[in-house]
Amino acid sequence: APQPAPATPAKTIESLDSISLDIARMIDHDALVDLWERYRRGDRSGFSRKLYTAAGQTTFDEVRRRYRSDGDFRATVDRYIQEFERLLSEISRDDRDSALTRSYLTSDTGKVYTMLGHAAGRFD
Repeated sequence: APQPAPATPAKTIESLDSISLDIARMIDHDALVDLWERYRRGDRSGFSRKLYTAAGQTTFDEVRRRYRSDGDFRATVDRYIQEFERLLSEISRDDRDSALTRSYLTSDTGKVYTMLGHAAGRFD
């Protein structure tokens, strides 16, 4: 039987793009706002599957499984996380009241960052 072709970086990015389109709808926005506010104050206990809708919990589990088993996917997720955190670092320099940082974290892009970082164990 023919073996499946190995994942290429382009296929991995395409796969991440396809799930990221749905991630924003899979996170409870109000819970996310509360989560990042508590996190900013030092409470690290808010990262749980309860942050996600039922479909989001399934997606979270799939992302976590794939992150652990697929090196190309893991590298892509790690790059996304690093770039988002670099952006946060840049904007936080002039963001005295953290309003812009909160805005980024609760945006659709921030929701993707939250799920990917959570699935990658970044917030454990």
